[in-house]
Amino acid sequence: MTTPSGGLRATWPVHRRQSLQLLCGWVALTIVWIGLGALVTGPLAGGAIGRADERVAHWMVAQRTPTWNHATVWGSLMAETTTKVVVTALLALVFLRLWRRWFEPVFLVVSLVIEAAAFVVVTTVVGRSRPDVPRLDGSPVGSSFPSGHTAAAAAYTAIAVVVFWHTRKRWARVVVVFLTALVPVIVGLARLYRGMHFLSDTIAGALLGAAAVALTAGVLTRSPEGTQIINPSADGPTADAREVAERDRIVA
Repeated sequence: MTTPSGGLRATWPVHRRQSLQLLCGWVALTIVWIGLGALVTGPLAGGAIGRADERVAHWMVAQRTPTWNHATVWGSLMAETTTKVVVTALLALVFLRLWRRWFEPVFLVVSLVIEAAAFVVVTTVVGRSRPDVPRLDGSPVGSSFPSGHTAAAAAYTAIAVVVFWHTRKRWARVVVVFLTALVPVIVGLARLYRGMHFLSDTIAGALLGAAAVALTAGVLTRSPEGTQIINPSADGPTADAREVAERDRIVA
């Protein structure tokens, strides 16, 4: 696929309108998840959700073995800060190389930034204590809600969105959905096993990551550049199509 006329600069999908929409969306996500955290640590703490959280936390401790202790280290590492930054940077470079435009790399990076920014504020404000069980990891963040690891793992679903944009092959879609859905499950279970989070923390984290991807996709696909890429018939031919047509006209 050739680079649209105007070079990479002409494919940047985040302008003032998109920046404002993303900012407002981030504020909305943050407020909603702070509200969820207030419910989990307040009115719902002594109810069914709170009791389930405690039961799962202690049940996980009872299942510990040296083998699982080792395996869950790798499960947790799948969404460590260093891992997610490196993976996102590498994938962004791959996307840039494949399509020679900013849309896909920016979508991937912004999804992760929205998730991470919301997580930092929510976990600081909610301040939920971690499970009162022996923990296998340390963390610079003392708050448990939501699970930042699980949220970051769920943000990898942006990869599935990109695949859906670029292929109609069912096997490719099934494979990428399966893999990107499996990663948050593995990470969430690892964090539960290692005593770092309650079940509700991991669920809230997964939903936060998915919501960040949905928000970013909704905003960027409505940008002028996103409209041309996702639905080129809406506003006329893409720059690629115009370039081919012009070349064909010259040859003729």
